[in-house]
Amino acid sequence: MEKSIQSLFIMIITAGFFLLSPACSSTTPLKKYVCNGWVDYKGILSEKTVFYEYIDTIGNVEASVLTSWTREQKLAFWINAYNAFTIQAIIERYPIKERSLIGLFYPQNSILQISGIWSRLKFKAGRQNLTLGYIEHDILRKSFHEPRIHFVIACASRSCPDLRAEAYRTDILEMQFNDQTFQFINNPTKGTFWDTANKRLYISKIFKWFKEDFEKKSGIPYSSTTSPTINNPLIRFISPYILDEDVKDSIADNQNIKVSYLPYDWQLNDKAEKPCTVTQKKIDIDE
Repeated sequence: MEKSIQSLFIMIITAGFFLLSPACSSTTPLKKYVCNGWVDYKGILSEKTVFYEYIDTIGNVEASVLTSWTREQKLAFWINAYNAFTIQAIIERYPIKERSLIGLFYPQNSILQISGIWSRLKFKAGRQNLTLGYIEHDILRKSFHEPRIHFVIACASRSCPDLRAEAYRTDILEMQFNDQTFQFINNPTKGTFWDTANKRLYISKIFKWFKEDFEKKSGIPYSSTTSPTINNPLIRFISPYILDEDVKDSIADNQNIKVSYLPYDWQLNDKAEKPCTVTQKKIDIDE
């Protein structure tokens, strides 16, 4: 009986918010409030009681239970926690208005208007009070050494990887990681854009900010499809995920590729400003 309860608890906490509501499935509410990466923060506010039940559950996980989980269970827990805390920070200040000193350089509704959003605000997870920065850099990056983490944690901005319209789950985690990476890299306004005429590859600034993570694991998990002649480790990481074969061949054939960075839009990914009726498109991936 004790093992069954623990298994159920693990399933709940690693599946994502709103699963605690008996009226909702694990994915329905996220599909309801997330569309192609745009988030209905006002809608989440309307169900904040259920949302905060999930937040409380994240905080009350015993450290001994958390350490006993598998790698996939821990990953799902920390990713879902990070994304939930980001939503929490926004809905508690929604609508966001210009209020921080650094915010003078960013849009008025940007998450960067929240003072100390990554470095000072603390959230309870596993009975510890942690910042988003600590969860990202000291737990997710340092403990798991998985560069695709940068495509699954959401920073609530238009140039960030899309918040997925479902929670991260241990049983399909690898598929979700791959899908998020493909979706982001093949988005020409966010991930990569190949300028054929000038033989220039435009890439997200995420690849600049976390360059060392991608260089350590360049060309995974599809390294067999990557040209061994690609010298740039960043491009070596990106290339296997590019779906356009002509672009992939052009990159492999040009060793003197110029790399530039796409502009980064820090405006809030607020669905209220972007009417959306189509759910996030899934990419078919051949394993």
